[in-house]
Amino acid sequence: MAMHNKVTLASTPVLLALMWQLRNEPLAVCTCVSILAGLATWCLVPAAVNTFKRVGLSGKDMSKPTHPVLAESMGVVAATIYLIATFLFIPVQFRSWWSAQDPQAPHNPRVFSFDRLGEYLSALLSLQSMVFLGFADDVFDLRWRFKLLLPTIASIPILIIYYVGYGVTHVVVPVFMRPLLGTHIVDLGTLYYVYIGLMAVFCTNAINILAGINGVEVGQSIVIALSIIAKDIANVNSGNAEAEYNHLFTLYLLLPFVGVSAALYYWNVYPARVFVGDTYCYFAGMTFAVCGILGHFSKTLLLLFLPQVFNFIYSAPQIFGLVPCPRHRLPKMAVDNPLPRRLVSRLRQEVDPDQRTGSDSSSESSSANVVSADAAISATGLSGVHQAISTAMTSFSKGKGRRAKRPVSSRRSRSISAPLVNSSAYMVASRTTFEGAKPLGLAIVRLYECLGIADVERDDQGSMVSVNNLTLLNLVLVRRGRLTESQLNNCILLIQILNSLLAFFIRYRLSHVFYF
Repeated sequence: MAMHNKVTLASTPVLLALMWQLRNEPLAVCTCVSILAGLATWCLVPAAVNTFKRVGLSGKDMSKPTHPVLAESMGVVAATIYLIATFLFIPVQFRSWWSAQDPQAPHNPRVFSFDRLGEYLSALLSLQSMVFLGFADDVFDLRWRFKLLLPTIASIPILIIYYVGYGVTHVVVPVFMRPLLGTHIVDLGTLYYVYIGLMAVFCTNAINILAGINGVEVGQSIVIALSIIAKDIANVNSGNAEAEYNHLFTLYLLLPFVGVSAALYYWNVYPARVFVGDTYCYFAGMTFAVCGILGHFSKTLLLLFLPQVFNFIYSAPQIFGLVPCPRHRLPKMAVDNPLPRRLVSRLRQEVDPDQRTGSDSSSESSSANVVSADAAISATGLSGVHQAISTAMTSFSKGKGRRAKRPVSSRRSRSISAPLVNSSAYMVASRTTFEGAKPLGLAIVRLYECLGIADVERDDQGSMVSVNNLTLLNLVLVRRGRLTESQLNNCILLIQILNSLLAFFIRYRLSHVFYF
């Protein structure tokens, strides 16, 4: 039995008993439900891999030398478990109503919080709609115009609830603008609902745009969710009943989200065994949008999304067709050094007279490995480099397997084997040409070059030939140099963490400078 199954079987009875002991504390019960949802995701994702591959939901990991085929759209598993967990949690939120001392209280409509139930159900309806639409995108590969329209449709339930239950459309004017406008409050009216709808569209697509390497979609979502959870926990006992409800509402939605996302991250982080697909990106983005809109902290949410805002603005020339935009803008593998020095030296040590301890057959196998490695090292053509790497690493793996002292029991093997990858393979920024670029796009690229955020290649006449694809992932590689895929993912997560600290500093330390 695999480790995740053992941990789940051992933990489930303990968590259920703990839930029963804390049944009068909705937040504690939600925490237990979130852990159970995470354990279920941890077990069901590997169990669903073969099924997804069998129906054609699979794709190649282009960031690996061997291009392993992985199951796609596994975010739908996490999202489904999330929805089940949040559905089961509905009665717990209103336990005080169920256990009222007055026997007539349950039949009094003024006692039951229909408005709170409506908010929660509308949030789940929007999330469920977005999961369905995201899975449709994974299956049918929808065009960008539909990706902008569908989140707008999915946000209608929360917009209606906001209009009926809250309806506040005015904003506080910053101090430096009050002399110009002559007031400290401006009522935006219908424009405020347009802003809310656009925020839902932005959040769902922002996670999807900042993607392309193992773990980055789920990782950034976990950091944002944990940041919001920390904010809510710090302010949940503020003494204001309405503010306390808003914080609890957000916690009830985000705790299960972190649970299923953490489990999915285990399978998606480098080296990935599954792909999360657009389903997870839409699901995560709509979760944040729902919390920001119904939790009434949309401005703070935008501060937490600053890396995604920058990535969108930075990518705008390619998104809007001003600069050629290839289908895949993810970073590519470095081709100047197909195999890292550590792997090459390890292969060569296999036939070093001082290191030779095996049999003749092992020596012959090692010699073949070195020949494969040298062949890969000598391969400098772009078209043959991946094949050379794959050949060398495969032969090395076979040789290592023949020298194994004892076989590994199939019962003890992992349910999803990690793809054969080289943990030291470096990535560099991918590039695009200027063929068909618009004059405005060229001007923006020149501006980026002056700001030091674009790597432009020029010919002998000084004309621009190519530029790195305009994404935050490629920009990090331009500024930092080549990195492994794991290092690149860690850089993005570090940027997200630092941005959360900056967002809280702006929100709680600098806000009095602009608003008082």
